[in-house]
Amino acid sequence: MESLTYLILQVLFFSSLIPLFFLILKFLVFGIKKIKKNLAYNLFILTIPFVLFSFLMYIKNNTRNNIIKINTEEKIINNEREKEITTPLPVFDDLNSNYSFSKEIIIENNLNIENIDLKKCIEKKVEKNESITSILKPYKITDKKIIELDHYLKSTNLFNFNKILPGDKYSLLFSKQQNTKLSHLIYELNKQSYLIIDFENFSECKIKERPFEIKRHELAGIVSSHLWQAVNDVVDSNLETEAVVSVIADKIYPWTIRFTHLSQNDKFKIIYEAKYINNEFIKIEKVYASIFEHKGEDYYAIPFRDDPKKKYVEYFDEKGNNLRNFFLQAPVDFRRISSKYSKSRRHPVTGRVTAHKGTDFAAESGSPIFSTADGIITEARYKKYNGYYVKIRHNNTYETQYLHMQKKSVNFWKKNGIKPGKKIKQGDVIGYVGQTGLATGPHVCYRFWKNGKQVDPFKQNLPPSEPIKEKYKTDFNLKKNTWIKKLDEINFPNEEFINPDA
Repeated sequence: MESLTYLILQVLFFSSLIPLFFLILKFLVFGIKKIKKNLAYNLFILTIPFVLFSFLMYIKNNTRNNIIKINTEEKIINNEREKEITTPLPVFDDLNSNYSFSKEIIIENNLNIENIDLKKCIEKKVEKNESITSILKPYKITDKKIIELDHYLKSTNLFNFNKILPGDKYSLLFSKQQNTKLSHLIYELNKQSYLIIDFENFSECKIKERPFEIKRHELAGIVSSHLWQAVNDVVDSNLETEAVVSVIADKIYPWTIRFTHLSQNDKFKIIYEAKYINNEFIKIEKVYASIFEHKGEDYYAIPFRDDPKKKYVEYFDEKGNNLRNFFLQAPVDFRRISSKYSKSRRHPVTGRVTAHKGTDFAAESGSPIFSTADGIITEARYKKYNGYYVKIRHNNTYETQYLHMQKKSVNFWKKNGIKPGKKIKQGDVIGYVGQTGLATGPHVCYRFWKNGKQVDPFKQNLPPSEPIKEKYKTDFNLKKNTWIKKLDEINFPNEEFINPDA
């Protein structure tokens, strides 16, 4: 295309020289007075060749630069190919085939494989009651060296050996050139990073972040038995299933949908971004939009920060109403309700038929218990039948109580100042699920008062949060329209595509 343009400009340039030649001739014969009679036309004839010449030079220089750039890129590519051909890949024949962590460390950190005794490499998990001393002592690392290392890691805020936990993975690399002396300890901090300790030079100790990949997913599912199964049918791993269920039930809709009372054929769609390392799911990074169809009603959720000062994103429906209500639907993560509010229930321990004015949420022992709304703690104590419990006054109308907490909640209370007068925010942890007091299994009995009278929280018209502020509505509507359109384009499983134009 540039060659054709250059050719056309050349023709125009040489053509423009003809009238320029006659103009110069006229000036030489008749002088300046003849030129002034048609000044505009004569100026045009005078300037057009210079304009065309400038364009020709620009195209010529640009073409030359592109050729130089292409040649340079080709040289770089060829050099890289030569390096790939001449640089041999590391050979791990002597490394235990199960030691994938050690292999990853060596490759990602360009460790000199020639200096590492691959036959001596050790890859293990921290066992119960193990410490850094018991791990390193068998490999001739002295107490003095361990103390120096501990001091260095703490002073540089790299790591604290007190945080070593059973089950954590680590790798030990040995030097081939120094009589198989321990050269490196690599400790996996989490799925995203690990600590490299160089025993020859502590200044080389560092935390290395693993390379990751972000993928966008568009999921759609239909509930046949429960939400977990519906999500698990359309994702690749149990870890991702748990994360998606947690986002839907505990972050987006915990105020608006009772997930303990889902109907068969309830449906959901969700668009989100997830982080992966070595093709393994790590966490959900961002949610773009979702819809949950519950009992024939659509619940849209569009994340939006309606105040730049807020540190968190809230979810709004398609009308701009905040999905967050004054109270959460449950004081624990999404679980089944084992016993509903009842005015006549046979007690599982005493066998007597009495009023059960609370709602029991069955959950694993040790699960965190959350305050369902902002408020002030009025009680945090133990009673014979209630076990360890917390009571919170939310305003002049509402109070809540959380019974049968685990005994370790007491240490948590002391550490975090959970006592009468303490202000608490919705979603704050106030204790842990147990079965103290009159209880047969781990659960939290959730009690709810309105105007001093105990009532069923699920039959109350609870106050909502404020909708989108007027000044942000235009921005919200633009975002809402974009993502609702994308949600509508997602098909449910086994749903046939229907062409509206057919």
